[in-house]
Amino acid sequence: MRIAGGSLRGRTLAAPSSDFLRPTQDAVREAVFSMLAAVVPGASFLDLYAGTGAVGLEALSRGAASVTWVEKAPRSLRLLEANVAACCGSPPPPGLRIVRADVRAWLRRADLPPGSVTVAYADPPYVEREGEDDGMSGLLAAVRDAGVLAPGAVFVAEQRARTPEPSCEGFATISARRYGRTAVTLLRFSAP
Repeated sequence: MRIAGGSLRGRTLAAPSSDFLRPTQDAVREAVFSMLAAVVPGASFLDLYAGTGAVGLEALSRGAASVTWVEKAPRSLRLLEANVAACCGSPPPPGLRIVRADVRAWLRRADLPPGSVTVAYADPPYVEREGEDDGMSGLLAAVRDAGVLAPGAVFVAEQRARTPEPSCEGFATISARRYGRTAVTLLRFSAP
């Protein structure tokens, strides 16, 4: 696993040695960040279900001003912490933050400034079978209700292919694409 672009391009990241984690594939990450090229520089980036931290590190490499990673699984956290330390030093510099928490529980008490997040990325564990509801629409509502998104913020939903496309009041779909077994939907947030 490598960072695909920006100042950290080519940097190798620690990856899981077993199937306990499914990191976003390099090609998918590169395609998504090509779509986000205009919004990532200077962004306040929120990486939900961060896993190895590769998505947030890709955002940082491409000019994000700050990154918050949220992850609860201990093995994933170890990889995430190792990757952030290898790329950014330990402790991470100001603006980079690892939150050890369940995503939905954290969103209920999110401690980010209101309206501060300009790009959010969610890659929760895939459902067992294609076509199953993975709860992404509910996650969109939870992020909206947390009040952390800035008006016009972009939300990226990564899901298993053929999973119901997410929708939620306050969000409009910008793009929906499929990359093999992965579906990626970009949505824009409109503040009420």
